[in-house]
Amino acid sequence: MLDVLLVEDDADVRASVASALVEAGHGVTEASDGAQAVGLLASHSFDLAICDVQMPGIDGLTLFRRIRREAPGTAVIIMTSYGEIPDVIASLRDGAADYVTKPFDPDDFALRVVAHIAAHRALRRNFEAARAEFVDRATRATLVARSPSMRSVADRVALLAHSHASVVVTGDRGTGKELVARTLHAQGPRRDGPIVLVDGARLPEVLIASEQEEVRDPERPADAWIRDGVGGTVVLHGIDGLSQRMQARLVCVISSSAVMARQDARGRPCGVRLVTVSREPLGDRVARGELLESLYYRLNGTTVHVPRLAERGQDLCPLVAQLLRELQPAGRTVPALSVAAWKMLSTYGYPGNVRELRWALEHALAMADGGPIDLEHLPVEVKG
Repeated sequence: MLDVLLVEDDADVRASVASALVEAGHGVTEASDGAQAVGLLASHSFDLAICDVQMPGIDGLTLFRRIRREAPGTAVIIMTSYGEIPDVIASLRDGAADYVTKPFDPDDFALRVVAHIAAHRALRRNFEAARAEFVDRATRATLVARSPSMRSVADRVALLAHSHASVVVTGDRGTGKELVARTLHAQGPRRDGPIVLVDGARLPEVLIASEQEEVRDPERPADAWIRDGVGGTVVLHGIDGLSQRMQARLVCVISSSAVMARQDARGRPCGVRLVTVSREPLGDRVARGELLESLYYRLNGTTVHVPRLAERGQDLCPLVAQLLRELQPAGRTVPALSVAAWKMLSTYGYPGNVRELRWALEHALAMADGGPIDLEHLPVEVKG
């Protein structure tokens, strides 16, 4: 829970609020005035400071401004009377977490207002831990799998990586299907071989060109474009748009290709492994008559389905840390996120999945210009 500094000159109020906070599970350090609070802040780091406005010497608003300057990681709640609300509202604009007007129920205050702060501090700690986890890593993407659904994907990838069977990776747009395909390659015996990404939009052009070359020069193999992946992996993107004529051509190329042999006599990878990336299971397209069965049986050795980001909430924090690390210019540290920004990022639905999260963070980094990311830096679409 929270490490709280309670600053209140009224001993009775201080005792009742401290008792409610301790009952709620928080640690409480008490100060009877602003000067004592300043001394405590100099020697200790607090998660939260709760400050009364009217105090002798250093008043609550002056103390708040000093905390913001000298201990920006400490959230502040202002205790005030109705007549002081305009000044308190100004402090909210300057970064106070919340305020409460006297008189108030200490138990209700601890259970509602302080619990709300505690939840967001836990989110921030989670983010900082994830950020530290990635700070010394290379910036290339890794498969984040803290949620049960993605742990299942990671386990399946680890199992299939050492196989030579063809794989189909399915999932909505932006879920990270290509990353799964790359991980399949990187974790298996073909990791030292090439990985060739074939864009589905260009596949018809490639197939037609290979067909024309074969007609002009019978000695030239039709599978020349596949041969770049010998000893490694060829990833086929977007076969959904292939006409049946092009599908038939692809079947011919795969069927006749000598390089499709999976391994040599010693079990070493020598051919090409095919990984197909598709938005839906290939069997569904066969059932609708959109995909040739002959192509289906050559591509669909086994499948891996990547869940939507909305179904893998535990992955959000490490994904944000990883993406911020990737998107930062070389030499810059990964910026912190404000509680408000974190709340918005953690409650948004991400219809565009990980791709949309990456776009939102790229936008926020540009708007924050090297500083901490706050709510105002997020795209309007994310803020709703």
